[in-house]
Amino acid sequence: MWFVLVGGIAALALVRLGRPKGIWDTYSVNFDAVFIGLYALWMIVELQVSRRDVDTEGKKTSDSATCQLYGIGQALTILTALWFPSVWRGPNAAHFLGMGVFLCGIGYRLWAVHTLGQFYSHRVQTLAQHRIVASGPYRHTRHPAYAGMIIANAGIALYFLNWVTACVFLFILVPAILWRIAIEEKTLFGIEGYAEFAKHRKRLFPAVW
Repeated sequence: MWFVLVGGIAALALVRLGRPKGIWDTYSVNFDAVFIGLYALWMIVELQVSRRDVDTEGKKTSDSATCQLYGIGQALTILTALWFPSVWRGPNAAHFLGMGVFLCGIGYRLWAVHTLGQFYSHRVQTLAQHRIVASGPYRHTRHPAYAGMIIANAGIALYFLNWVTACVFLFILVPAILWRIAIEEKTLFGIEGYAEFAKHRKRLFPAVW
């Protein structure tokens, strides 16, 4: 699936950047190209985690197909963003706000991934020696990596704003993440100490949910 996604992004990126009368034509920097490049770098980092997931020895998985829907939602968000025309007819503050939100989301997510270390996976699974991590962003919420994913994709939707991408983000990707959290927590509550950990933390955003 990763190869299909990367190929699709590359093809649509070339189509988008090759369109005549781009909104950045009069600027020295094409921020669409910058954004796409940043997304590609992010995917390279995520791919390294996926390669680690291939080795499932000593791991108990319980995805319930959430990984597939989650991946489809993420793929459709960026692919529709690149394909459909944006409502923005010229450069404006929303582009820079969207890119800033995108980068904040990536940074927050990668912080969470780094904090979990070997316990982080793209799949819902537990290791034989699994333990609760309560440092870094996990001091405040239970699923900061998913929060980062939502924030990053909100930035994509804002930067490339069109109604199709907005609907994909709101009605496919976000529900897929919420469903995945529900499935994941069924597994996590089986780990000693998680119930106490969860009692003092919201799932995604402090003081919200």
